[in-house]
Amino acid sequence: MAGDPTNRLAWKEPLHSLQIELQRDYGLSAISSRALLRRLEEFVEQQLGDTRQHGQICYPAVALGERAGKPLRLCLTVPTLLTVVHADDAAVLHDEGSPALRRVRLARLAAEAHRQGAVLSHEDLALLLALDASSIRRLARDCAAEGRRPPTRGVVEDIGPSLSHKEHVLRLFFRGLLPARIAARTGHSLGSVERYLSDFARVADLHRRGVSRPASVRILGMSPSLVDRYLELLEELDIPSHRAVLDRLLVRFGPVDGEVSDG
Repeated sequence: MAGDPTNRLAWKEPLHSLQIELQRDYGLSAISSRALLRRLEEFVEQQLGDTRQHGQICYPAVALGERAGKPLRLCLTVPTLLTVVHADDAAVLHDEGSPALRRVRLARLAAEAHRQGAVLSHEDLALLLALDASSIRRLARDCAAEGRRPPTRGVVEDIGPSLSHKEHVLRLFFRGLLPARIAARTGHSLGSVERYLSDFARVADLHRRGVSRPASVRILGMSPSLVDRYLELLEELDIPSHRAVLDRLLVRFGPVDGEVSDG
């Protein structure tokens, strides 16, 4: 995690995001944009009431669509209302214990932000739930295993080297779910789901045509580790019971245009 954590949180404040927009889209100078925002902040405090419900906080989360790798200080953010304490939480704590409550809260916070056009990162969730990063990763895996994959920024915007969410999409497809249904179930966009299916199908197509791994890496522009993982999944999934689904996937997404010789 790069940068001072204090600065990283400040960069996600809604007014900072608006300041970036004013400078980028309207040509205001840094001084003019800050002065305008100070007045706007005063106006909002004077004229608008607090819309939060009991147990809710207003938290700045990165807006949907901000690409992977973009510096956080340049990302647009969305002020999201997040329910840290819900009326049902006490019953969950009493009946299922604190680990279950942490999973419920993580899934709820991520889903609420996503519905409001934003995504929470593991960094955000660690701060909101007062847990370390490793605990957040474990809770997210547990939620996914229960069929409630949280739509965190790493999942929705495809950040990081992990193949876990791509693998999850592929396994759901081989269980018979259509891309739109997979998108709804996993929290990915339909475009991301189809991109994962297409990447896998293109690797599988080249493999069937006898193209070597190094040539596949060159042709597809993927990292060697990603191609290797897709080939491992292909070996697991290319079995008689899945053959019809795999053939259908290759017909729809698989053909690779251009040079495919192994020279």
